[in-house]
Amino acid sequence: MAIFSLIRISYIFCKYRLDELLDPLANKVLLSLLFFFPKIFFRKQKEIEYRLSDALEEMGPLFIKFGQLLSTRPDLVGEKQSSVLKKFQNDLKPFSTREAIKIVEQDLESPIDQIFESFSEEPLAAASIAQVHEAILKDGESVVVKIVRPGLDKRISADVNSIKFLGGLAELILSDARRLKLMDLIREYELVITAETDLKKEAANAIQTKNFFKENSLLYIPEVYENFSSKNVMTMEKISGIPVTDIEVLKKENINLKALAETGVKIFFKQLFDDNFFHADMHPGNIFVNNSNPENPTYVAVDYAICGSLTEKEQLIIGKMLSEMFNKNYSGVAKTMINAGWVGEDTKEVELEVVIRTVLDPIFEKPFDEIKFGEMLLYLFDATRKFDLSLPTSLLLLNKTLINIEGLGRQIYPELDLWTTAKPFIQSWVAKKYSPKAMFERFKNDSFALAEKAYELPEKIEIILDNLSRLEEYNSEIKNLKKEIKQSKNNNKFIYIGVTALLLVAIIVIQ
Repeated sequence: MAIFSLIRISYIFCKYRLDELLDPLANKVLLSLLFFFPKIFFRKQKEIEYRLSDALEEMGPLFIKFGQLLSTRPDLVGEKQSSVLKKFQNDLKPFSTREAIKIVEQDLESPIDQIFESFSEEPLAAASIAQVHEAILKDGESVVVKIVRPGLDKRISADVNSIKFLGGLAELILSDARRLKLMDLIREYELVITAETDLKKEAANAIQTKNFFKENSLLYIPEVYENFSSKNVMTMEKISGIPVTDIEVLKKENINLKALAETGVKIFFKQLFDDNFFHADMHPGNIFVNNSNPENPTYVAVDYAICGSLTEKEQLIIGKMLSEMFNKNYSGVAKTMINAGWVGEDTKEVELEVVIRTVLDPIFEKPFDEIKFGEMLLYLFDATRKFDLSLPTSLLLLNKTLINIEGLGRQIYPELDLWTTAKPFIQSWVAKKYSPKAMFERFKNDSFALAEKAYELPEKIEIILDNLSRLEEYNSEIKNLKKEIKQSKNNNKFIYIGVTALLLVAIIVIQ
């Protein structure tokens, strides 16, 4: 199946003559492929911006997601290409209403007229994974109904298998692909994109995010009607708001664009550090603006299919690294990367610090509102590849989200100073997490694990000595030492347990 999907993607690539986007070497490879599709040579072609858009749409959901990301980055692809790709945000070709109703009735196990008082024939919006219809519940509540595209699972599975095939080849041929653990990244993305087709998971993500923002008015999450939701159908409260990309309307409504852009940054860092649960698909089609208070506007976000989180260790490491970067403490950045295990074991701190300084110093010479934070991290990671850099996949998802947020913020307010907005938030969080009290709490929570390790220590020493005695069969000293440890093992266990108990008592007394 993967090979057929690859052939299909290759054909589409050739069909739209995307060779214009490639470097000369790759261009030669593509031109050789064109001989298999000779009619393409004579096809009348549109401008390249429209060809890329059409090609990504024809390739399917995985590639449409890529188009959504590019649509938020006019600085990378140009204003015209960005504008053309904006159709991917919520303006794709819908599937038929008859199919939509069939899916709703099958999943909710009732005729449509027994579920809803009314159900709109025309979809409100259509995206790569699903489309949305307006409806009214029997109790008169206005809702929107999100319905997954039919046959989507098979299409995504075929495309992912193609990417896995290419990823496997890349790991065999390219050392960079092996170092970046490309197949691990592909498998992680497979989990993400598969989860996106399960609206039960999206409903759970939306409910969890709503709970996190109960006491915070910066972001509103629509109510999910769980009784009218399933794997392929999700019913949500109908919201009103201005699409975040409609800058002219925002200006007419006298929205404070600077405050709006900064609020987006605050939401991101709250989700990252306070909640440790972040919306990882913040493309503009999912975001609306509540204009009830133009001077202090807030957001309404929909589509919670892709959410990310970090382990506590990853969260601490990332917070520490960002704080050191904000303070231009390049030695601290190097230490953090080494301690995190992101670089090779033989990496010398001084050498890593020099590379980090070389990358970051010129960037920090610019005014803060010109610094592109997400891109800066990409430059840093690229420059440190020679130290066998290997990043956790959660960090890559996080950086992709940050690039989205920053790109969106700059669309709203081009002078957005992400650094100044984020710096106090990050520094306050790091100070709190690395305070003596917080570190003591972490030690206390780990005490029982430490006790368990201590209890196992005599056995582990015995095993080590056992192995040594096999290697040194005639070494009587090692054999004797092993015998002594075996005899005293039970006594030692009580000593270790006693020491651990004393530590726990000390913790209680100090509290």
